[in-house]
Amino acid sequence: MTDHVVIADLDETSVVHGVHGADGASEWKCFARRDNLFGKWEAIEWAALPPGGISGAHVHTRTEELYFIIAGTGVMLLDGREHPVRAGDLILNGLGTRHGLRNAGEDRLEWLVVEVVGPPMAAVYADYQKQIDIGGQR
Repeated sequence: MTDHVVIADLDETSVVHGVHGADGASEWKCFARRDNLFGKWEAIEWAALPPGGISGAHVHTRTEELYFIIAGTGVMLLDGREHPVRAGDLILNGLGTRHGLRNAGEDRLEWLVVEVVGPPMAAVYADYQKQIDIGGQR
């Protein structure tokens, strides 16, 4: 382990235009990336869409994502099927799942993103770590 603590907040979020090919702007902030995390974590992020905003449909080939809806209502697109979502819902965007999110409400839609390495990449990372351990570089 380490003796430092990663602390993040929503000060100074970024405005992202055309996220995943969609029109319009969204807000985003990365709380932590893999180099500040232990285990098979890729990132912990926060995102928000204004009313009518869209995070375009896309596919991850090496990571899976969990979306935890914090506030608002929306429509989650998973492999061509629409699913209504609201605050308190947890959505799994599995490896290779085509997914997107649209704000269908009158308030801002906010969600927490927990991104983890999928099984194929986890195996690659494990092999790499084993080589480091065997090489005595650790």
